[in-house]
Amino acid sequence: YDAELNSARERKVAIENDIREGLLRDEFDVWYQPIVDARSQEMVGVEALVRWPRRPAGALPPDAFITIAETSGLIHALGQFVLRRACRDLQPLSDLKLSVNISPAQFRDPDFENKVADVLRDSHFPAHRLQLEITETYVLENPERSLSAIGNLKALGTAIALDDFGTGYSSIGYLRRFNFDTIKIDKSLAGLVDHDEQAAALVGGTIRIASALGMTVVAEGIENEKQMKLLSLAGCDRLQGFFFSAPMPIDALRQHRQRRQG
Repeated sequence: YDAELNSARERKVAIENDIREGLLRDEFDVWYQPIVDARSQEMVGVEALVRWPRRPAGALPPDAFITIAETSGLIHALGQFVLRRACRDLQPLSDLKLSVNISPAQFRDPDFENKVADVLRDSHFPAHRLQLEITETYVLENPERSLSAIGNLKALGTAIALDDFGTGYSSIGYLRRFNFDTIKIDKSLAGLVDHDEQAAALVGGTIRIASALGMTVVAEGIENEKQMKLLSLAGCDRLQGFFFSAPMPIDALRQHRQRRQG
C-alpha cells in the first residue's frame, strides 16, 4: 500500500515537472470542438480544449494532467496559454464565438479579470466573441468572489457560461442570482434523453427555466441523430458532441469550416 502511494506521488511530481517544462518547450496545443445552431445545424462557435501531443514521454489525455496542474498551481500558466492561443487562432474566424473553460483556481485569482483583458487587448480579439465557462461547484462555494468576477468579466464585454449543469446542486435561485448568459447541460444528462424518460423530462424543464431567465442553452455530448432531434425539439439553442465533430486542431477546423460553407 505504501509502495503504491509512493509510486502515485512520484508520478504526480514527474507530471508536474513535465507540465512546467512542456509550457517552456511549446509541447501543448489547443484543439477546437464545434458548437452548432440547433435549428440550422450551422457551426456558430467552438470550445477550446487543451492537448499535450509533444510530451517526450508520450502524449497524455487532459484527464491525466489537468487535476495535477490545478493542485500544483500550474493551471494559471496553462490556462493563460489556452486563452491566448485560442484568441489568436480564432481572431480571423470572425463568424465564430469562442468558449474557454476556466478552472476554479484561475477564477480565485483576484487579478484574473485583468489577465483576460490583457489577452483580449494583445490578441485584438473582440470581447463579445468570448465566452468563459465555469463550473457550479466553485460558484456555490465562493459566491461573493464569483459575483464580483462575473460582474467584472461582463463589464469587459465577455459572456459567462455555467458548465456541466445537471451534475451538482442546480437551483433556480442561483441561476437568477449569478445572471449567466448560457448554461451547458452536461453530457451525463443530455446524453440520456433518447432512452431515459426522467432525464428527458429534466432536460426539458431545465430548458424552460433557462429560457424564462433569458439564457442560451447548450447541450453537450450529442452522439447520435435521435439525441440531436430530441434536444432540438425540446428547445436547445446550441448542440455540441461527436455526432457533429470530434475536437480538432486549428488547421483542420479551418478546413472543416470551408467545407461546410462551400
